[in-house]
Amino acid sequence: METTPAQRVSVDIEEDVPVADRTFVRLLADRRIWPLFLFRALSLQGTHPTVMVALEQHSKSFNQPSVRAENTLAYTYRIYFGDNVAESARELREMHRPITGLDYEGRKYHAWNRDVWTWVHLTTIESLIYAITICFGPQPDAAVEAFYRESRRLGLLFGVREQDMPADVAGLRTYVEQGVVQKLAMSPGTRRMQQLVDEQDVIATLEPKLAALPRPLPALLEKLTSRPVETLMFGAFPEYVRQIWDVPWSPAREREFRALIAIVRAAGRVLPARVRMIPEARAALEV
Repeated sequence: METTPAQRVSVDIEEDVPVADRTFVRLLADRRIWPLFLFRALSLQGTHPTVMVALEQHSKSFNQPSVRAENTLAYTYRIYFGDNVAESARELREMHRPITGLDYEGRKYHAWNRDVWTWVHLTTIESLIYAITICFGPQPDAAVEAFYRESRRLGLLFGVREQDMPADVAGLRTYVEQGVVQKLAMSPGTRRMQQLVDEQDVIATLEPKLAALPRPLPALLEKLTSRPVETLMFGAFPEYVRQIWDVPWSPAREREFRALIAIVRAAGRVLPARVRMIPEARAALEV
């Protein structure tokens, strides 16, 4: 009988690393990386047919996208800035226990499916490395490898099999590059997600409080930000995923994306820490 993620977790890896000692913790504390992380993860996970059918059937991604985004970030913050990572991992595992059903081909699936469970974890890590690199530039190889080693430990806490996780960052990148071509495809759920992205105010989804601003500020903000946010979103997608989504892209659009990233980087250098850092990180790091 197939073992569950909970049964695969070894107690000898559940001792937490202090928050301040975690690799990249201060870069992860920066608000700028998280939209890019969500955009990248959306492309890699929202184009996986099994992940998407589970989101359609069991999540708030379509009827309450801002709640879904907020919940995703809340759990991610707990993992990276919380004192009890093992407890958060157990809670996340158990949250996925009832997620089962029939996929688009009528086959039974479960969130703990070995291939899917591994794909979600590893693409989350790849998306974080991508967001850090885009926002702060290439990082020292030793630091990236250390971050990935810590991420493999997180994978073990989630119940991902050790042998299913590549040994190093080069292997991670190869795994994702091959998986994009082999695992991803347009599905009814992905098409529905694409329509939601086209219709949804992405800024309001990521920051729901902005929608409560006095009129006509929300509408004006959406008009001013829709093109830049769309460029940042689709710029974070791998080219093959843009093709699946039928997103037109060109050298000019790529230059626009790079220019926006340069603006984001420059703006971050002049903002004080209390503005740049997410509250959970500030509290954990006592900044």
